[in-house]
Amino acid sequence: MEAAAEVFSYAYQYFDNIGFLILSASGLIIIFGMMGVINMAHGELMMIGAYITAFSYHAGVPAPIAVIFAGIGAGVAGMILERLVIRHFYKQLLSSLVVTWGLSLMISQGFLLVFGPTILNVPTPFGNFPVSGQTFGIYRLVLFGSALAIVATVWAVFTFTKFGTHARATMEDPDMADALGVNTRNIYVLTFGIGAAMGGIAGGMFALTATISPFFGINYTPLAFITVVVGGGANVITGLLSSVMALAGVQTAVNNLVNVYVGYVAMMGAAFFILLLLPRGISEYLERRKIRTERNGRGATA
Repeated sequence: MEAAAEVFSYAYQYFDNIGFLILSASGLIIIFGMMGVINMAHGELMMIGAYITAFSYHAGVPAPIAVIFAGIGAGVAGMILERLVIRHFYKQLLSSLVVTWGLSLMISQGFLLVFGPTILNVPTPFGNFPVSGQTFGIYRLVLFGSALAIVATVWAVFTFTKFGTHARATMEDPDMADALGVNTRNIYVLTFGIGAAMGGIAGGMFALTATISPFFGINYTPLAFITVVVGGGANVITGLLSSVMALAGVQTAVNNLVNVYVGYVAMMGAAFFILLLLPRGISEYLERRKIRTERNGRGATA
């Protein structure tokens, strides 16, 4: 029984870490992988979602609806930023990094001026359940399930819808897409808005587990960037899933063997090691391997 409880504890922590990384990075990997923008303001979009969730909840709105409001609010904010600033820096990694870093400082300091350093809280729902004397939070499993649902939804939208086809064409060759009648300006703003909305939803969901302040996003931006860079931009879904599975596995193992702080450092070290071996990320390696396999298969058939 104790062995089974220990296995369950490891699995629970692993799924929790996977859900945390997916939610943190899912919006960012769309913006980076599909649009070539390093969005340093991603954490601030999450912070906007967290504030909207907190204010909505304390105004009497049910928590799930408050999280939806968070996604809508962050998405609108992202589209405004894209219209005013971001669109001038596509495919300019260094410039986009500097500009969005400046935006992140402006947004966080703006919230500090307006709302002050007051810390907000939203209670964590659903309670706990026991397993062999240990208690586990139900909401953590909800986060994991929500993370998988978000990945599946994004994959379906960008694979099976007309918008997804136009978006992939625009990111691959915007001039050709424009010549074929695709409104690339709208595609850019909608794609950025979707990435921002996903960040807002993540911030809204994390608001139910953490304190909220103008510097809320600082806790999540580094992990989101590490996850995105390790995953690479060749295939955003494959890159995201492979990255979070590898990094969460390292973090979970070291957390249990040593402690949480060493686990965090070990995850950073694992990311550094992966990037030494695969500088363009895991998805780039998997795509190249897939192409080689297909070529070898055609060669063998011929």
